Amino acid sequence: MSNRHRAVVVGLNHYHVTGWVESLNEFQDRVEIVGRYDPSPERRDLDGPDNADPNLAQQFPAWFRSVPFYSDLGTLIRDARPNIAVVTLPNVAAPGAIQHLAEAGVHLLVDKPGARTALEARAAFASESAENVKIALALTRRYGQSWIDARQAIRAGRLGKLLTAEAIFVTSSVAVRDPANQIFSREAMGGGILHWLGVHDVDLLLWMAGEPIVEVQAMSAMTNGANIDVEDTISVAFRFESGALGTMHFAYALPRPGGNGYAAFRGSSASLSIEPNGTQTWIHPGTSHDPMQRQVSTYELAPAIGYGSVGLRIIDDLLGAIAENRPPLATGAHAIRALEVIDAIYEAASTGTRVRVAGHENTEASASSGNKERIW
Repeated sequence: MSNRHRAVVVGLNHYHVTGWVESLNEFQDRVEIVGRYDPSPERRDLDGPDNADPNLAQQFPAWFRSVPFYSDLGTLIRDARPNIAVVTLPNVAAPGAIQHLAEAGVHLLVDKPGARTALEARAAFASESAENVKIALALTRRYGQSWIDARQAIRAGRLGKLLTAEAIFVTSSVAVRDPANQIFSREAMGGGILHWLGVHDVDLLLWMAGEPIVEVQAMSAMTNGANIDVEDTISVAFRFESGALGTMHFAYALPRPGGNGYAAFRGSSASLSIEPNGTQTWIHPGTSHDPMQRQVSTYELAPAIGYGSVGLRIIDDLLGAIAENRPPLATGAHAIRALEVIDAIYEAASTGTRVRVAGHENTEASASSGNKERIW
C-alpha cells in the first residue's frame, strides 16, 4: 500500500467533482487521496459543490470531508506531496493550476476543456512534454468502447472516402440545470453549451475523421429566456481539410435531466451513426435483391460508481500512462486542437463570417472564398 500514488482533488465547486472523487476512490489499491484544494477557504466545510450533475452524487462522501484541505496551491504541493491531481476548476482558473502542478512534476487528470481559449490552453499544457508529466483530458468519447471500435473500422477503410459528418446533442434546459450554475458564466467558462458539451463532439469529429477541421461558419442564440451571458443553442457548418463538409448542433432544450443525439460519418463505401449509449448503425450498399445492408451493434455500459465506467477508464488510462511512460488517450494537445475549432466557431457566430481555424488560414481550400465571407 505504501507504493500507492498520492492524489489530490483540485477544485471543489465543479459540476462533476463528486463523481470524480467517488471514481478515484475506486482505485484504493493504487491511489491514496491525500489532499483537497479550493481557492475559496469556505469550501473546507461545505458538503458539496453549489451545483452537481443530477446523475452524480450531490454531496461529497463523509470520508472525503476529513481529507486535509488547502486553499493555497503551493502549500498543497509542498505539504501533501502529490504526484497525481484531478483538476476540477472552472476554465478561468484551471490553466494556472494546471501549469503550476505540471511544473511541480504532478501528473494530471483534467475535466474538459481546462481553459477558455486555445491560447490559454497552450500556456496551461506547455509543461506536458517539457516536464514529462502525463495529462489525461476527460474527453469521454475517446474512452467509450463503441467509439474506439468505430474509429478502428474507419481507419481500416470500412467507411471509404469521408463525404460528410454531423454531430447533434440536445440536453436538459438552462432552467433544469439552474441559471446560477457557473457553467452559464462567460467569465468562468469562456462560453456556453459549445464549451461545456460540444467540445466532446468537436474532439470526436477530429479524432474519428483523422483530419483537421479547417473552416467554420455558425449561428448561436440564447433561446431559454434565462439571465445568462453564454449561448444555450448553437449550429455550426464546417469543412474538413479533405473537403468533406459537416454540421454540428447543440442545445440546452429539454425539460428534464439527460440528453440525446448522435454522431454520424457518411463515406463513399458506408454510412455510420452512433448514439450516446454507443449503439452503432452501419449501412452498406447491398445487391439487386437486397439494395441495403444494415448492421446494428449495441454496447452495454456496466454500472459504475461515481463518474461511471468511462470515468474509471480515464483514471486507469492515466495510471497506465504513468507506469508505461506513454501518452494517455486524450491529452492537452487534443484539448488545444478542439479549442482552436471552438475559438473559430465563436468568432464566426459573432461576426457572421466564414472563419478559418487557427493553423489553417492559408491552406488551398480557402483560395476561392477568402479567409472570411459573410454568409447569413
